[in-house]
Amino acid sequence: MFSGKYGCLEEILDYWEEIGFEHWQHMGLSGVYRRVTFKKGALLGEVARYYADDYIVWVHKGEESARDIFRLWKGEEDVMTHRILLLGEETWQKHRQKTFFLGYRGWVEVYLYRVGDTPHKRFKDLAHWASKGMEYAKASKGIIERGGGSGQEP
Repeated sequence: MFSGKYGCLEEILDYWEEIGFEHWQHMGLSGVYRRVTFKKGALLGEVARYYADDYIVWVHKGEESARDIFRLWKGEEDVMTHRILLLGEETWQKHRQKTFFLGYRGWVEVYLYRVGDTPHKRFKDLAHWASKGMEYAKASKGIIERGGGSGQEP
């Protein structure tokens, strides 16, 4: 299982909650998840509603996890896309995608990303939150090591 340098992201659940994510585990994967709601409106009100599920995952098995996702992941009603950002020691040139029922039931996208690299445009927002999470984890650890964040110098 890969978590490596990203294991510190598990310790900052307050950060993830603040930006709309919650802890998530499934199929041997662990990280955070959020659901984004999209509404289509017209003069008479809402005419459609659908969701996009985003995952930032730091516990996984790399390529093996990507294969398992494509083999086992199921589409959900009203969820158009599942974007899964796997944090690792390399960055893929392109993201990978699988559709459900020719795209009528949505699709799943997977992308392996090393924090600090330039992300694929489809995952730029998730890469940003992962990067900021790493910064927050380092800053939080520094505060704890210096005396618990009391505001006083050690």
